[in-house]
Amino acid sequence: NFQHDQGSKLSSERSGTPKKRKAPPPPVSPIQLSDTSSPLSSTSTPMTGKGQAFFADHLCKEEFSSLHQDNKDRLSDSATGADSLLDVSSEADQQDLLLLMQAKIASLTLHNKELQDKLQERTPKELESYHSTQTEFDQTTDRQNEFFTQELKSTLNATQIQEKLTSPTDVKVKYLKEDLKDAQRKLENSEAKRKHIEAQVQSRVPETDHLNSTGISENGSDLNLKFQDTQNQHEEAAKEFLNLQRQVKVGLSSSGCEETTSDLSRLKVTCEEVEILRQELKKVLEESERQKEKVRELQKKCEEREQNATSKLSVEECEEMKNSYCSVIDNINQEKALLIERYKEGQEEIKRLQDKLTSQTQLQASAEAGQKEGVMHRMIEDLNRQLSELSQLYKEAQTELEDYRKRKTLDDIALDYIPRDEHEKLMQVTNSLKYKAENELSEMKSQYTKALGEAEELKQLLDIQKQNSLPITEHHQVMNALRNTVKVMEEEVNQLKALLANKEREVKNLEKELLQEKAAVNEAMVPRAAYEKLQSSLEGEVSVLSSKLKDAIQEKENVSLDAMQLRNEVLHLKEEKASMHTLLEAKEWEVAGLQQKYHQAQEEIKRYSESSSKLEEDKDRKVGD
Repeated sequence: NFQHDQGSKLSSERSGTPKKRKAPPPPVSPIQLSDTSSPLSSTSTPMTGKGQAFFADHLCKEEFSSLHQDNKDRLSDSATGADSLLDVSSEADQQDLLLLMQAKIASLTLHNKELQDKLQERTPKELESYHSTQTEFDQTTDRQNEFFTQELKSTLNATQIQEKLTSPTDVKVKYLKEDLKDAQRKLENSEAKRKHIEAQVQSRVPETDHLNSTGISENGSDLNLKFQDTQNQHEEAAKEFLNLQRQVKVGLSSSGCEETTSDLSRLKVTCEEVEILRQELKKVLEESERQKEKVRELQKKCEEREQNATSKLSVEECEEMKNSYCSVIDNINQEKALLIERYKEGQEEIKRLQDKLTSQTQLQASAEAGQKEGVMHRMIEDLNRQLSELSQLYKEAQTELEDYRKRKTLDDIALDYIPRDEHEKLMQVTNSLKYKAENELSEMKSQYTKALGEAEELKQLLDIQKQNSLPITEHHQVMNALRNTVKVMEEEVNQLKALLANKEREVKNLEKELLQEKAAVNEAMVPRAAYEKLQSSLEGEVSVLSSKLKDAIQEKENVSLDAMQLRNEVLHLKEEKASMHTLLEAKEWEVAGLQQKYHQAQEEIKRYSESSSKLEEDKDRKVGD
């Protein structure tokens, strides 16, 4: 009984092995399991979507691993069965073993024939289903690959354009902020040094000579005030420049989704603001040059005083000079304050007009926007004229101040003078302040040039944005096309899901059948030698079947090539047929024309015969007469 059970187990394992090899070209060895030439792996990889592809690959891997594990289990079971048979055979009788082996061999041969018949019946059906599923998956994968490549290209272009446009503006804003901080630090240091020097001068200079030193310090303070005014103007220009950069960033972020006429109007306004900033920067540079000229004039005046003054100036004349200079400086400061207020009012009016222009351009159409832009340009030109008039008034005030200073150089010199040593010390202080102011002005000039270059770069970025932007209609068309393709792909995905569900059902049914067959086959066993022989024979059959499959695939490719050639020949014949039809139509037209000419010739012959018969009758009548 024990031997019979072992033999039944071996026969069940033997009969179960070919059932596992029903699928079209299945893996036999662990080396072939990693090979990608099997139809299961080829059909699982081109599945549409990452989730479905992963699901199919996972199923295939599980099936392969289960097959590999079953083979290992069978080999181990057969080995244990053979060992147990050998142990038992050493103890039992040899005659009984021979009878059992002969009976098992006969049953195994019959079962092998039945399995071969089943394999031959199932292989063509599985090949047909495999090729049909492969063609369907190939078509769907081609469509989805094209769709995904288009989406990737569009997203990459958008992201690259946004990175190229946004990265340089952020870097420029950082540099501008750092430059402003450096300028503020330098101004604070210069003011602290100036206060320290003034304190030292006041401590050293005697009380009698303090009156004349205050005039020179007031000139230095006047220069510092002018320098602070220029710095304030530069800060305002930097703020306007940052606002422009923010507007450009807003335009860049909105251009990725939709671009309307309001965006174009904003771009025009930004271009106008850049031009206004350039004009303001030019004015600030001119004012800095004027301040340099004033410093040079002060140097000349100091040199003239050194040449003309021999020892000292009188205290009363110094007080008169101080009072006159103070009155002149107060008048100039008042005029300057008025000019600054007017300039600020003009800037506020320009900003208000620009805000009105942006709101009106967003609400109205492009034609009305063009007209209102012309009106706004006129208003801006008028404001620029007012600014130019104010600058001329400022120049006239400066010229009057210079004339007044020239008049008061030589006429107000008296007997008492300041000592030369103290005068030289004061001159050194003023020269140091002058050099500091010149250095700071040069730094401000360099910052202005940087701002001009950045404004030009912003203009170039705006031009690039205009060139790279798309209209709304094209954007909507592209979005609608993409939505339609997404719907089509979703329908295809649903179809593929249904196919997958069907395949899963088939797999479950096959697993149930396999379990039933395993339960039915577990009643018999086979020795190791017979199992190895059968395994080698089946491997040979599988290799033969795989070679046949390859030959069939090659034949299919050859048939497809022949079909393509036949299609090309049919197309060529159709073209020849069309050309023959055209020739026939031309010939028919020619025949119709010849028939018309033939009928006309017949009518002319009839007329000629009738006229000739009439002439003959007339001749006969004349002859008869």
